[in-house]
Amino acid sequence: MDINALNPLFTIALIFAAGYAGGLLAKRLHMPSVTGNIIVGVALGPSIFGFFSEGTARLLEPATMFAMGLITAVIGGHLSWRRLHNSVRRILSVTLMEVILTGTLVVFSIYFLTEDMAMSLLLGAIATATAPATVLAVFREERAKGLMVKTTLASVALDNVLCLLLFSVTMVTAAQYVGPAVGSLGAKLALAGRDLLFSALIGAVAGKLILTAVRRRDITPFTGLLFGVLMTTGGAQSLGLNPLLTNLSMGVVLGNAGREGEELVSALEDFQPMVLTSFFTLAGVDLHLSSLPAMGLAGGAYLVTRGVGKVLGATVGAYIGGAPPRVSKAIGPTLLPQAGLAIGLLVVLQGDGRFPSELVGAITNVVLATVVLNEIFGPPLVRRSVRAAEEAGKDRRRLVEFLQEEHILYPLKAEDKWDAIRKMGEFMIKTHGVSDVTLDALVESVEARERSFSTAIGSGVALPHAHIESGPEILGAMGLCPKGIDFDAPDGEPVRVVILIATPEGYEERHLEIMSAVAGLMSDPEVRAHLLTARSSAEIYEILESGARQDYNYFLDD
Repeated sequence: MDINALNPLFTIALIFAAGYAGGLLAKRLHMPSVTGNIIVGVALGPSIFGFFSEGTARLLEPATMFAMGLITAVIGGHLSWRRLHNSVRRILSVTLMEVILTGTLVVFSIYFLTEDMAMSLLLGAIATATAPATVLAVFREERAKGLMVKTTLASVALDNVLCLLLFSVTMVTAAQYVGPAVGSLGAKLALAGRDLLFSALIGAVAGKLILTAVRRRDITPFTGLLFGVLMTTGGAQSLGLNPLLTNLSMGVVLGNAGREGEELVSALEDFQPMVLTSFFTLAGVDLHLSSLPAMGLAGGAYLVTRGVGKVLGATVGAYIGGAPPRVSKAIGPTLLPQAGLAIGLLVVLQGDGRFPSELVGAITNVVLATVVLNEIFGPPLVRRSVRAAEEAGKDRRRLVEFLQEEHILYPLKAEDKWDAIRKMGEFMIKTHGVSDVTLDALVESVEARERSFSTAIGSGVALPHAHIESGPEILGAMGLCPKGIDFDAPDGEPVRVVILIATPEGYEERHLEIMSAVAGLMSDPEVRAHLLTARSSAEIYEILESGARQDYNYFLDD
């Protein structure tokens, strides 16, 4: 049967069914379902049984580009300032270290073996790319959440932006080594930069337009995101721009537009499993095992030095950025997967007439062989990292949802308790991204209660709280003031830990449960002692998450 003669929609259905079955089998074998999707795709593709031919990937290229666009938009949504504001140092440190080290090691190793500067530079740029789809799929399957997951997703997004920038600059530079220079280097770099800038602007404008339409209730969030991905992907391709950067930019805009924007980014969440399963199965179909023998010594060097650069760079970067030991030890392998963006850059390279076919062919063999290995062995390594970091199974609702790194203020600098209440209120509204809670109303409610009786419970802890008319859920924030604040505590001790809680109408019963849990957690003298030694929001989060302390902040589905 000629599969290319079938209806494209029916072909997608077959690919999804095959990939889904492969994913279920992989789970039974205690492997990530992503690995099962890819292996089934390879088995049914031209490399083994040939049920799907090479033309299948070309036939379904629009579906593949849509899937990549959706995944990239979701990854971009993780670059939310309200979530990352106090982890920027850690994220930038990880990203820069792994990109610099990976690129440098690959360039030097390839040049040492081939003495071909153009090949070395191009492979060095491509090596920095990480496959966001693979990482996201494993995290979703593991229901992972925590500092490592947060750092990895943000680093993957920034990593791919830097990869696109490096590749654009490298193509211009490498062309100088393979033929006579035509035009100035500066003009060519400016042209490459213009295309990247236009790609980002198109995505940003699309994000703003969709957000406006959803806020006016002209369209639903599901329709808005679906239309946005189709528009930015198709529009960028039609204009010869980068569709991944347009979708990433759109995701960043939506992710920084408060809760409405974040809900937009997650509007297709129920649709994502089908998209991811089909995407990885089709990726497997397009993987050619025949590229493995052709990778040669240069391919082996690329594989090894890229792996060392990613793992060592991320590990060192996490350490420099102040990440907890469990994160710095485990994060490296999460950046190993490589697929879509790397292959996309190969397509760009193949369409550029400045480079000899022999050079392009050699680079293609190296990258495709590495993609095959990384996509098959990468997902298990990512899952292993998630479990080593103890973040698997934590993407579930908890009793006290606001005890997350982004809702922890360190240091809290306040002159007195009234100043502390206002600053904690500002911080809480900003980090929760709410628009239906005003600072003045919040502070007024807290101060009215505080004038009646002090909310300090002794031992250096205060739990100021307020009732608000409306809100998405019970909100909260935690602040640590090293020098202490006079809070009129019953034991006369200055308060160093301030936990502000705001409860909307209808949540009174849950409010009592949360107050009891927080008070119980803070009554532990060991917890209080460790908090006073913390020097960052991440350290405070680690203290609250460690050991039996999670019993106070239990998962609601347990």
